[in-house]
Amino acid sequence: MATRFEIVHEHDTFLFQLRTADGEVVLRSLGSPSKIMTQNEILHLRSAIRDESHFVPHVADDGTHFLVLKDKDGSVLAKTDHVGSAAVLDQLKETIIAAGAAPMIDLTKKHRSHAS
Repeated sequence: MATRFEIVHEHDTFLFQLRTADGEVVLRSLGSPSKIMTQNEILHLRSAIRDESHFVPHVADDGTHFLVLKDKDGSVLAKTDHVGSAAVLDQLKETIIAAGAAPMIDLTKKHRSHAS
């Protein structure tokens, strides 16, 4: 499997996730009410990852590290999973930057065909 952005539909919300070639989801959006808004968020993300200032590192109360990726207007586009160290977070950031041109796969189409 190649690294890709997947559009999924969960609990009446559309969201995107970045899945690496080994199948790990490393980045997820917050969700939106429409698929078109989610596709637009991916386009904004592709632009945002070109600028270091859009990656905002955080440390959770439990000491784990995660990134919030923000759009140019400051709104949150996506968050990473929590990882154990700043070094692992840096590797995760490089993975996200390298995936900027990854294809977008719409998994909501599969979901609808099974629901019929």
